[in-house]
Amino acid sequence: MINYEQVESSFFDANKSYCESIESKLKTLNLECSGFCNAYGYEVATTYDMNGYVFHLRFHKHQSTQNAVIGAQDAIDYAGVEVFVHGLSKRLKVIVGRSMFRRFFCGIEIKETIPEPYFMKFSHPVDKNFIDNFSKCILNCQIAKLTIKYGKLSCVIHTQTLDPIFLITEIKKIISSI
Repeated sequence: MINYEQVESSFFDANKSYCESIESKLKTLNLECSGFCNAYGYEVATTYDMNGYVFHLRFHKHQSTQNAVIGAQDAIDYAGVEVFVHGLSKRLKVIVGRSMFRRFFCGIEIKETIPEPYFMKFSHPVDKNFIDNFSKCILNCQIAKLTIKYGKLSCVIHTQTLDPIFLITEIKKIISSI
């Protein structure tokens, strides 16, 4: 259950609308959500088990302020999604992220497939078709960082995800392709 801290604010209304949208879409999969929502942000989390894999999804938004030298400074809004999956093969290691420096060390087939500044590193040999499909999933979900190691997947997205069902489907594609 999401705890809504009611206040008369357009920011609260926007955050509440987003949280209710995420909650209703996740309920179609019979998933229960927990967390909070107020005018400054929200945190909605859910956990579920699928074919031996345990998924943890966390949708969050928060504000941070910094001291200004002269005058007032606006708060910085951050919204994103974190996905964690446990129960994967422990021998597999995959790292995907955004770094021009690390991209320099990628093979030509990876550089031709995924745009700058993304890089990919695999612990095992992969073919061109796998790289194409993997890249499409990364770009479709706007994934900023994805790591698979020690049987765990961790994924960070730095934008609001409007369709959690699509995100779950794409993460399932990544898992099944490995």
